[in-house]
Amino acid sequence: MKFLVFFMALFLSSGVQAEILFQDPTGKAFGAAIDKLSESEVKDLSTPDASRKKLFLGIFYIRGAPEFHIDKDCKKSLSFLNDAWSAGITDAGYTLATMYYNGVCTDENIEKARELATQAAKEGYILAQRMLGLAYVNEKWEKLYPYDVDKGIYWLSKAGNAGDGRSAGQLSYMYDEGEEVPKDDKKSFMWLKKSVFNKYEPDSNTGFSILAESYEKGIGTKVDLVKAYKYYDLYGTAGIEGKQRVAKKMTQAQIDEARRESQAWQKEHNIQVGSDFIRRVK
Repeated sequence: MKFLVFFMALFLSSGVQAEILFQDPTGKAFGAAIDKLSESEVKDLSTPDASRKKLFLGIFYIRGAPEFHIDKDCKKSLSFLNDAWSAGITDAGYTLATMYYNGVCTDENIEKARELATQAAKEGYILAQRMLGLAYVNEKWEKLYPYDVDKGIYWLSKAGNAGDGRSAGQLSYMYDEGEEVPKDDKKSFMWLKKSVFNKYEPDSNTGFSILAESYEKGIGTKVDLVKAYKYYDLYGTAGIEGKQRVAKKMTQAQIDEARRESQAWQKEHNIQVGSDFIRRVK
């Protein structure tokens, strides 16, 4: 009997393994993959990566993709995306969730959207985790779940720790403002750093200004004038006044160190500070 129970448990748990193809919430990785595809390749479903291609086709059929001679076809879109989802492609589940939520290519079905989004979030898909987090704090996707700040923080933290700058920024704002959570400068600063330096959608421009002020005044962290000067410098001409202010309290050696750190950061990230913005070096 024990062997039978074990065998049944093993059998029932041996479902399709979830797979995330494109974790980047900006869509850049997805776009780069599309650029490498030819029409014959994407339409050939006889290859081992057929499930991947069904994700592409499902998305293409939502509005049409002229470059692949694909016209809008909602029936095909839903069919391909459901096939990809059944095959374990988590990206397809999130896409379907947004379609059911907004009534795109199908009738609005919040219950179905909730089910799909929650499963995709549990499988580690950043956009789904952000979706749930924002829904629970009533910032977006409000119809998915009733307000629950603890669950919102849980899912935003999941996304923020996985590299999502926008989720980290939302948490930093909440702790800074004391918005439905106790005001906490240290937690706000921690998430601020993640929002600026996270892999996906970092808020490096305005974030530099807030970081500089935090280091200058010791908000959520220790006073560090070198870092304050560095981030005011990275903020471009908008940070000149801040640099001038903190420079009065610094030695020349500290100023030189701050400038070196700023230049090193720009070189590492292949950007340069322009007149009032940060632009990528070509």
